[in-house]
Amino acid sequence: MQKIAAILHLEGPVFDVDTQARLAFAETVHRNAGLVVGETDQGRVILFMRAKSAAICAVELRRLDETSANDLNIAALLRSAISLGPVTIGQETVDGDAVEIAANLATILEPGDIFVSATCRMALADKIPVDYTQLRENPSSGYRLVVDSNEVLSAIRHQNPVAPAWSWKVTIPMFSMIILITLAWFWFNTPD
Repeated sequence: MQKIAAILHLEGPVFDVDTQARLAFAETVHRNAGLVVGETDQGRVILFMRAKSAAICAVELRRLDETSANDLNIAALLRSAISLGPVTIGQETVDGDAVEIAANLATILEPGDIFVSATCRMALADKIPVDYTQLRENPSSGYRLVVDSNEVLSAIRHQNPVAPAWSWKVTIPMFSMIILITLAWFWFNTPD
C-alpha cells in the first residue's frame, strides 16, 4: 500500500542503555502516534502519518536523550532526520525514498541535531513554533531545526494527534435534530 508519510530516522544507541530510557522512548513514540518499523544497533526508523507528530516526537526524544545522557554521565548522541514523502507499507517493512533520505541524512548530522527535509518543512509551515537553519544553498536539501526543547514543547500544548478535532458544526445540528424529533413525538402522542 502506498501512502504519504513522515519518516523519523534516529541514529544513536542511547535508548538501549537501560530499560527506563527504553520504556520512555516507547511511550514517547506511542503518544505521538508513531510506529517503530525498523531497528538496528545504531538506529530506529519510525513511521508517522503527520509531519507535525514526527517533529514533536523528535524534539521530545532529543530532550529525553539529553536527560538520559546526563544521568549516565555520557554525551548526548541522538541524531534525527525527518523526511516526508511516498512510502510503500508492507506487512513488516516500509520502503521508499523518504526512508532512504532520512537514513542517509541521519548518519551525517551532528549529535543533538534534528534535520527536516524541505517537503516536511512545507508541511509543517507554521504549525510548530521553531526556527530553521538552511543546510545548503539549495533550499531543497533541507533544514536543521533550531529549537529549545522546553520552549517548544510548552508552546505546543499536546493534543492527542490521533483523535479528531471536536466539531461543533456537527454536534449542534445533531443535538437540535434529536430535540426536534423528541418534541414532534410528544406533540403527536399526547392525548387531546
